[in-house]
Amino acid sequence: MSWLVLGGSLAAVLALAAIAWALKLGGGLRIENEEAARSLAREVHAGFRPAEVALDREGRAALVRADDGALILLRPHGARIAARSWRAPPAVSRDGPRLKIATSERMFGEATLDLGEAEAARWEELLIQRRA
Repeated sequence: MSWLVLGGSLAAVLALAAIAWALKLGGGLRIENEEAARSLAREVHAGFRPAEVALDREGRAALVRADDGALILLRPHGARIAARSWRAPPAVSRDGPRLKIATSERMFGEATLDLGEAEAARWEELLIQRRA
């Protein structure tokens, strides 16, 4: 391989990376606040009436509970926000300030929300009580 081809290939890769950066592609997609989580939940589920939101401190995920007890989990998945909904709460566990939600989907995986110690404990208790 000639040095000219190698240099041209490297320049092309760097140019594509610069374009992706300028378009903010692949960046850290976040759920900005509780109102954004409520709005996203209403968009993905017709008739969903959000009552309470557990929002990850960094905006990496949100768990939205409806007034009828239904749940929607929101989290970035690629370049979009993906959602999963449940009528009955999914399995949950807690690791200190983090609430872990088992989605039972290999492609979606487990979701972890950093809520802080007290809030994670409150949501864990709420969801475990609803599972019983």
